[in-house]
Amino acid sequence: MYRRSTILAAFAAALSLTPVLPAAALAMPMGGSFTGRVESQAPQVLGPNEVKLQQTASGINTGPGTPLDGARVQWVETLTLKNGQGPVQGTITFTTPGGSTSSLYRGTVTTDAQGRVTATGTYQDSAATGEFAGTKGKGSFSLAYTSKTEFAGQWQGEVTLPGQTSSKR
Repeated sequence: MYRRSTILAAFAAALSLTPVLPAAALAMPMGGSFTGRVESQAPQVLGPNEVKLQQTASGINTGPGTPLDGARVQWVETLTLKNGQGPVQGTITFTTPGGSTSSLYRGTVTTDAQGRVTATGTYQDSAATGEFAGTKGKGSFSLAYTSKTEFAGQWQGEVTLPGQTSSKR
């Protein structure tokens, strides 16, 4: 019969021989808010009450405690609207002094009877540079136009940062 101290010593020795594996990067919730302004539009009339718009916009992201807080944001998108409704798709890029991250997005634009324009959809990270290289994520967004050229919205999702297992975001 083994003594308890012998068993504990053997267990401790076995633990010390176990290789230390790097912690896997974990997906964590992250989100933010943004404001934007349309900088350019190129409309193409497709038919009665139907238009295809290619547009660019820029703005600022906020999200206290996240690496993207204060990031410059740029949108390049295409909308195809019939009677003020239709799909939108494009690329959104967040740029900070330490790097950038871009996501492809798809969604739906709607215009209500009072002329208010909103959009909702999903995004998936597609490229990143600098401190964001290797970032992976996906989530959803929503926005509402506050004038003909200005809008505000929010995004939320699951993000995996390379080499990190937790985040304050």
